[in-house]
Amino acid sequence: MSGSPTSNPNSDTGLASHIASGISAFFPPLAGVIFYFIEKKDQLARHWAVQSIFFGVSWIVLWIAYSILAAIFVHIPFLGPLLLGLLYLVLLFGGFILWLLGVINAFQGKKWEYPIISAQCKKLFPKLVP
Repeated sequence: MSGSPTSNPNSDTGLASHIASGISAFFPPLAGVIFYFIEKKDQLARHWAVQSIFFGVSWIVLWIAYSILAAIFVHIPFLGPLLLGLLYLVLLFGGFILWLLGVINAFQGKKWEYPIISAQCKKLFPKLVP
């Protein structure tokens, strides 16, 4: 066992900051929404709840956009499926790497933000940021 505590008396959930943050990052955006409304005191957990919401919703929007593009480009012989395949791999691996970086940083208790996603979402939803 490591020396880090698993409970936090200054938290609404009773979880340690890094545990609550890690759960939020591991299950975006659902856990982020849950922790955002439950946790009011722990700033690190709220930070990761917002990051989870930003990342999860952005991820869903990107896959919807990909589906729309796929419906259009699938009709272009050879070039359409090739471009769709490359875009699919970029979205898949890029999203996985970002998700993994978020989970690692959250469980380590670091305040890290997703590149580009967080900055844009903060502009769009300034009241959501703790």
